[in-house]
Formats: sequence, C-alpha cells, structure tokens
Amino acid sequence: MKRFLSIIILGSFAYMPLSAKVVRNYGSTSDNVLTFAVDSIDYRKDLTRVYGKIHGRPHTSNRIDEVQYISTGNAMMSTDIDGVDFRRYFQWEDDGLIPIEIDFPATKPDSGVQLLFTTAHGQSTTTVKKIATKHR
Repeated sequence: MKRFLSIIILGSFAYMPLSAKVVRNYGSTSDNVLTFAVDSIDYRKDLTRVYGKIHGRPHTSNRIDEVQYISTGNAMMSTDIDGVDFRRYFQWEDDGLIPIEIDFPATKPDSGVQLLFTTAHGQSTTTVKKIATKHR
C-alpha cells in the first residue's frame, strides 16, 4: 500500500503546471563601479531570480555586500547569491567574467528594473530594460 501511494504521489507531480516565467532579452547598462550584464530573470511563485555575469579586469578583486531590486513602486533586498558570497572578496580569473544568480522575494515581471549593488568600492547601479523583439 505504501508503495502504491508513493507512485501516485510522485506521478501527480509530473502533471503539476509550472508557474515560473523566465524572461530573456534584457539589455543592461552599469556604471563604472561594477559591470553586471543580465541574461534573464526568472519570475517564480516563491522567488525572483536574476541570472547574469559580472565583468571585471582579470586578477583584480571586489566584494558584493548586498543587492537591491528596484522596480515600479517596489524595492526588495536580495535573499541569496550564487557564484560569489555576500560580504566576501572574490577575484576575476583570466576571462574577467563570473556568472552569478541573485535571489529576491517574489515579484511580478517588469519591463525595466534597477539593481543597486553595495560593493567594497561603493554603490553601483545597473539599469535593466526589456528589449523589444520582432515577431515573425
């Protein structure tokens, strides 16, 4: 009976609809303190995850202490980061790129947001805007 229930429960997960919306085609511009290029933003029911790469001069270091997500009437502090650790120095390797993922509380998709990084070298702002795509 336990095995039968386990199969039923596991099988039901296969048919659950996914509520995540991954939005791509963002353009981003950063100031000179920290350069962050956004690849995509994943809007999930439980969190918003920003994927991208920080660019820097090889063999130099920096530190990200926190990140704030600012959208229309909404400002949220980051809850987690992957690729580097908050409040710890990191170093760029030979290619000068570090892929990172930044988590924020759940929010609705927006066509433009700002990411405010607090770094060892001061505040850094990255402006992120949805790029219009042509439908064929």
